[in-house]
Amino acid sequence: FYFQGLHIHGRIYINEQGINAQYSGPSKHSFAYVEWLKEDDRDLDILVQTSPAFNGHAFPKLKLRYKPSLVQVSNMFMCLHVCPCIFV
Repeated sequence: FYFQGLHIHGRIYINEQGINAQYSGPSKHSFAYVEWLKEDDRDLDILVQTSPAFNGHAFPKLKLRYKPSLVQVSNMFMCLHVCPCIFV
């Protein structure tokens, strides 16, 4: 298990579509996880956004789960496929 020994807390959801992760930890551990993901042979397109945590972890523990859907669908318009390239 990759996170063993790292001081990472958060929510990491995976499925066949990809990964949705919100997590906190020391910078070197957080960025090590991103680099580990980038080594994957599936050529993942990874967007990383960071913000400093001043009061320790933002999450009480680490949850790693399979979720059938990584996106919450609240209305019918959310079901339309949109290419992520339009947001770049």
